Amino acid sequence: MPQTARYYVNWVNILLTIAAAGVIVVFLAGANTAWYAAETSDEIFRNFQIHREVRSVLEAMKDAETGQRGFLIMGDDRYLAWYHVGLSRVVEHLDALDGYAATGEVDPDRVAELRRIVGEKKAILEAAVAARMHAPESEAFLRAREIVATDRGKLLMDLIRSEIGEMLAARELEMERLKLLADGLANRHFLIISLGLLLTLSTFAAAAVFTNLERAERNRAGARLQTERSRLQAVIDASMDAVVAVDHEHRIVMLNPNAEDLFQRRERDATSQPFRILFPKRYLAELEPLMDVDAAGGPPRRNVSDGGIIQGLKADGTEFPAEAVVSRSLIDGRPLFTVILRDVTERETGRTRAREQMAILSRVRDAIHVRDLQGRIQSWNDGARELYGWDASEAVGRMGASLLQLPSDGDESGILSELLNSGVWIGERRINARDGRELTVESRRSLIVDDSGQPTSQLVIDIDITEEKRREQIERRSQRLESIGTLASGIAHDLNNVLTPITMGARLLRREPGEQQRLGLLDTITSSAERGAAMIRQLLSFAGGTSGPREVVDMKTLIEEASGILEHTLTQSVAVRTDVEQSLWPINGDPTELSQVLMNLAINARDAMPEGGTLTFEAHNTTLHESASAVGLSPGDYVCVSVSDTGTGIPPDVVDQIFDPFFTTKEQGRGTGLGLATCLGIIKSHNGNVSVYSEPRRGTKFTVYLPAQVRSAELQSRLQTESVPEGSGQTILLIDDEESILLVVRATLETRGYNVLTAVGGAAGIAAFRRRSAEIDLVIVDMMMPEIDGPETIRALRGLRPDVRIIASSGLKRPEYGGGVEGCCGFLSKPYDDKQLLNEIRNALQDMS
Repeated sequence: MPQTARYYVNWVNILLTIAAAGVIVVFLAGANTAWYAAETSDEIFRNFQIHREVRSVLEAMKDAETGQRGFLIMGDDRYLAWYHVGLSRVVEHLDALDGYAATGEVDPDRVAELRRIVGEKKAILEAAVAARMHAPESEAFLRAREIVATDRGKLLMDLIRSEIGEMLAARELEMERLKLLADGLANRHFLIISLGLLLTLSTFAAAAVFTNLERAERNRAGARLQTERSRLQAVIDASMDAVVAVDHEHRIVMLNPNAEDLFQRRERDATSQPFRILFPKRYLAELEPLMDVDAAGGPPRRNVSDGGIIQGLKADGTEFPAEAVVSRSLIDGRPLFTVILRDVTERETGRTRAREQMAILSRVRDAIHVRDLQGRIQSWNDGARELYGWDASEAVGRMGASLLQLPSDGDESGILSELLNSGVWIGERRINARDGRELTVESRRSLIVDDSGQPTSQLVIDIDITEEKRREQIERRSQRLESIGTLASGIAHDLNNVLTPITMGARLLRREPGEQQRLGLLDTITSSAERGAAMIRQLLSFAGGTSGPREVVDMKTLIEEASGILEHTLTQSVAVRTDVEQSLWPINGDPTELSQVLMNLAINARDAMPEGGTLTFEAHNTTLHESASAVGLSPGDYVCVSVSDTGTGIPPDVVDQIFDPFFTTKEQGRGTGLGLATCLGIIKSHNGNVSVYSEPRRGTKFTVYLPAQVRSAELQSRLQTESVPEGSGQTILLIDDEESILLVVRATLETRGYNVLTAVGGAAGIAAFRRRSAEIDLVIVDMMMPEIDGPETIRALRGLRPDVRIIASSGLKRPEYGGGVEGCCGFLSKPYDDKQLLNEIRNALQDMS
């Protein structure tokens, strides 16, 4: 081959090689460009989807809030459907954003923060809905007003808007970046196609293929974009808010169906009309600055009116209140304004009604407040402020028990347990007011539950009954005094009978009778003295006028005392009979009050038998099982005491009213109507109950049930079998103004192994103790002495020796003495016997050891 030919062949080969290389390079570059174009298109589509999900979270949250507020104001369950749909959509969109965060397309920390804020907002919405569903009607509007007006919900909504705004801004920046990238890819693709045309037709064909592929992908992206636009339009059309789009010339370009209904205008008629036709003229000055075409920057969404409320204008000229938000966006370089309105007519009407309800509630004088299950106060009405003295700002958030309840007033946990079991608790409480007053209230608690039936809080309604309780106590005292007046003649008769054998027996003993006669006289004197002491104790119990301490009480003894007095008090035409079980269980109670119950029932029975008859006391042990509820009691052991008569009976039409205070069938001036009411109150305070059965002209039977103390009976029986304690040389100082008492007590103690010192009066007792304080183990001091009385003597003894053991003694059973004396370790109620004396001394000396 010639050299020149070989030269051209070489150049051809080189050119073919270059052409082939160019085709390969163009092909690879085109494929690479097409791949990047497809990836960019996918990124654009995903970015658009993310943008849509972010916006949808806010829209769904607003829908949920709209439904919730509608339900709070109106109480209509239809709003709850909107509320639940909105919350479900919020969860769906947040889950979608979590998916994008997992692939790194969205900042996971931002999504987590958004979910946290939405969760707090959702909790507030749910708590408000639960409170509205279960709040009493009288508080519904107050609760609605407090919840709607709370700053926390608004703050969380603002945080949600801010977070979503920042996420949308990030999406828009990403969209701008992808747009620039797409434009760069298009330019690069054009250059590659041009180079391919210069190099070879095959390169051009390949470029054309890649161009067609790119175009097809763009068409698909455009179709997807159109689908998303259709979906967005469907969302706008389905929105419960009115949506109005306004162009840069301030003309209406779109009304969604809700806006058509709200403004009573069709979209085709309103399109191209000035947006001014939708609002009264007085509001245009607020709207126009928000639609400034030349304004740049600023928040993308701004509320209309600082007060949050603007008036809309219907086609017929009717105005309606609405909340409005204006957002600004750019479409093809021109601003487009979107006005979103929410009709709040019902809410504003509800606020008006809530203010009216608040005015009514403020007039309620009862103290009403709500506590959570831990006892913390959640709400506080004006009645509570007036009664207790604390303002709502001071009471809300504090524990109700520590703020109001006296330390001695029951167990709050027991009340809560009963409330959780039955849903309601009713009882009397002692309350400590702010100014230190001790109040008695009739308290009613009701359990508040949520949608699932779980308890959430407790409604407390307190009624002040302090004055009523004071009058009741005065009336009880009056009843006791009335009983004393009735019993006075019988007691005088019995005392005369008691004193006669004592006086005569003492004189006979001076004549030195025989041993057998002397012992008989001593027994008679002892028995008479004990009967006299028992009558004095009974008289003091009735005259006390106040409740004594609870102790183990033998109802048989009380019945015998009452029947013994009545036998001498009632006329001979009324026979008194008793039928008491021998082994009657004891009860834990106040013997003074229980004696009053027996006497009140007996006096009523006497009045029911003006022509005479039989008054019967009966008592027996009983155990209630299924029948307990029939008499309003719990199953258990009871002592059943009945007082029956053969009198006129109670008419059926009034038998249900006999326990009502101030109800009486007696003529004016013969009854207060408080006797049976007092009896019922006393028995109720002993956790018992009273029932009545009566037939006209055949008599009446009152039956009292009192809880038995079986274990106490066993303990008492065991104590009774114990021997009388002896002394072991201890020295006891006796201080009393009655020398006869000093003589007898000294003789009794010396025979039981004690060394005894005596002093007549407080001054002598103090002097004796000062001289021999080191050897004295115990001092017994009479509380009622002339010149220096018992309490003053005790203080002087304590000053000389603070650790000395002292027993107080008195013939009067007063609260300040009977319940224990300050500075003393024991108490002896006169008259006392040797067993009581020795047992009290033993207890005092044991405490010392």
